[in-house]
Amino acid sequence: MEQHKLTIDMNDATIDQLRDHHFALFGLHAIATSASGAPTIWLSAHYLERHMEIAWTETYSMFTTRHTAHAPSTKVVATHNYPAPLGSVLTVSGNDGAGIVTPGGPAGHMEIDNTGRTELGAGMCIHDAHGMYQPMGVFDLIDVDLFQPVPKVAFFFSPIPHMAGEIATRSLGPGVLLDYQMTNNGSLSVEYDIHNGWACDNRPYARPIAANEPLSPLLLIRSSALQALAMQRQRITTSAR
Repeated sequence: MEQHKLTIDMNDATIDQLRDHHFALFGLHAIATSASGAPTIWLSAHYLERHMEIAWTETYSMFTTRHTAHAPSTKVVATHNYPAPLGSVLTVSGNDGAGIVTPGGPAGHMEIDNTGRTELGAGMCIHDAHGMYQPMGVFDLIDVDLFQPVPKVAFFFSPIPHMAGEIATRSLGPGVLLDYQMTNNGSLSVEYDIHNGWACDNRPYARPIAANEPLSPLLLIRSSALQALAMQRQRITTSAR
């Protein structure tokens, strides 16, 4: 369970503008997967300060939900949520997404097996800054799918009242993508200015995100290796039934 922290420094004019126009901070977490899906808002912070610190713990769970279209602004609500360490397998047998968690999955991954006949939505959750499990995305669960958290997060300030679990296919405004693989202590810092945006210069861990930029290419990593591993796991689970 790694502790991650983000520090955002802003000048007085910026913080006044953000507060006056009721901005909030929103975050989305990257994930590698064998499934098709859409990213969701994972973190929100409504109390803004000039020197702002956001911290969270990389604590995970697997969830299932009813199958739904990946339409922007759709709120994803988990029907079942199962806290578990990486390397766990969720075997879903009920048509409502209920299942049993066991060890034995690929190291560093979460595996969700759908042994029923109903197509479902599923994915991984992670603790937000309040210690609540929130989804990193929602994905189509047909047979066997694999998920792996990726230590990259996107942050945006927005005046629109978004909420955790909401599908976001495009950026919520000018944002920043932060790579926590480039820190030894789990802590990163960045400056934000209402006129100039996020200060990414001379910060190799920070990449600017343009307004209205598609988020799936940044946050959902679908590798052929992971899809091949999912097919292999599917053959194993099918032969074991």
